[in-house]
Order: sequence, then structure tokens, then C-alpha cells
Amino acid sequence: MKAFLMFKDCDFGLKGKLPWNEQALIQDLELNTLFHAMALGDEFLFEVAKKTVLSGLSNDLNTILYRQDILKDCLKNPGLR
Repeated sequence: MKAFLMFKDCDFGLKGKLPWNEQALIQDLELNTLFHAMALGDEFLFEVAKKTVLSGLSNDLNTILYRQDILKDCLKNPGLR
């Protein structure tokens, strides 16, 4: 089974374009702290976290609501992993 957790109809890709002000956002919001906490020392996970957060700035409302529904379902079923 293939679970689409990020998008309703496709896989998450790491090749998406990051915003033009990527460095300013990272610095102003101190996002490296968040990315390091998410990655726990794993460079690949660091890059995934960075691209996931920064590429999400252009998500539409339906995409955000879809992800919130996924999270609600996960919280209702904590025993499923």
C-alpha cells in the first residue's frame, strides 16, 4: 500500500523548487533549529525537513486541509504504525 501523506494524488518529491528568499526565511525564523531537531543528526532527514517546510509555503487550502485530516486520523489511531 502506498500512503499519500503529503499530497492526495502523488508522492512527495525532493526536487521541488524552494522559495527565492529561502536563506532569509531560514535565518529570520531560525529554521535551522527546527530542521536539526527534526533530523536528529541525519543529513538526509535534515534536507527532507528543509524542503518540506519551505516548499509548503505555496500550498493551497485543500492541500493543507488534506494534511490536517491525515493528522487527525493518526491521532485517533495511535496504535497503528
